[in-house]
Amino acid sequence: MKPRITAAVISHERADRALRCLAALSAQSVAPEEILVVDSGSRDGTPEKLRAARPDVRVIELPGNLGPGAARNRALEEAEGELVLLIDDDIYPDPDCLEELLRAKERMPAEILVPRIVLEPERDIVQCEGGAPHVIGTLVLTNGFKPLASITSDTASYQNAAPSGVLLVEREPVSAAGGFDASYFFYLEDLEMSLRARILGLRILSVPRAVVRHDRGTGTALAFRGAGSYPRERAHLLMRNRLRTLATHFAGRTLLGLAPALLVYEVATLLFALARGWGGAWLDAWRWVFAHREEIARKRRWIQERRRVPDRELLVGGPLPAAPGLLGSGVQKFLFDLLGGFLSGWWRLVRSVV
Repeated sequence: MKPRITAAVISHERADRALRCLAALSAQSVAPEEILVVDSGSRDGTPEKLRAARPDVRVIELPGNLGPGAARNRALEEAEGELVLLIDDDIYPDPDCLEELLRAKERMPAEILVPRIVLEPERDIVQCEGGAPHVIGTLVLTNGFKPLASITSDTASYQNAAPSGVLLVEREPVSAAGGFDASYFFYLEDLEMSLRARILGLRILSVPRAVVRHDRGTGTALAFRGAGSYPRERAHLLMRNRLRTLATHFAGRTLLGLAPALLVYEVATLLFALARGWGGAWLDAWRWVFAHREEIARKRRWIQERRRVPDRELLVGGPLPAAPGLLGSGVQKFLFDLLGGFLSGWWRLVRSVV
């Protein structure tokens, strides 16, 4: 029997983009049986505008901006479909996107599916099509920011992480695995969810033939578009959430084996933070982790007691991930590449024993 599909748009103060996303969902060659919007505390009248323009769509309002993880969890709770397409309001699926995802799922079963995300308005740059967790605790994007013409394969493949801007998920197993950790608020909440899902044995499938367009726009107050100042709060959240992901998700023997490499990386992070004026953000990240150590320990026990997949099958080395435009001088890029080479070499050394 064909599964029922719910499409859930995650919205925050961008009614115009949400309406464009809703129009793209309504134009799908395989239409979702239900479309809803979860709005994260918009104060600009977005919910009212959406209800007026699309009375066929159920709009659910959260009491404030609780972050995308909390909104996605609410969507999973409210959805009637066995499959849920979770999609941000600034992402627009091509007409056959959902059809391609379902076709791939029939051939290669998976609980989480990700399409190819292409940047808009460029339209010739791939933002990503899946990803992998790096040994330092951040997300590596598959084909991240590559020219579309340089990518020669559109074959579906299993991945170990999934950027969360748009996901097709099986509602029950993803919810049973804990959904999203809403306490992350923003940044790396997708890495945390997908790494936890993979540890617990769920599968992530990248489907490049399913295409969506990500409207870069100006983003939120935490956005960075490769130029201008990098928001301090973004730096804090990335550092904080990276540390807690390491602490909860990496097995004990993995942390022990990687300890020298992680120490070197943390010293480098501190030096870079000091150079950019983020020393306080780095310290605040460590303070937050220490203050929440009991909660982190509880989450760690829950995950590790249920582990089905070892870290050596999930983590990758390779070039260190960094936002385009973050590194300034050629010296910074050289040192960054040198650090990445050291970390990758260390991972190759210890991978077989973790």
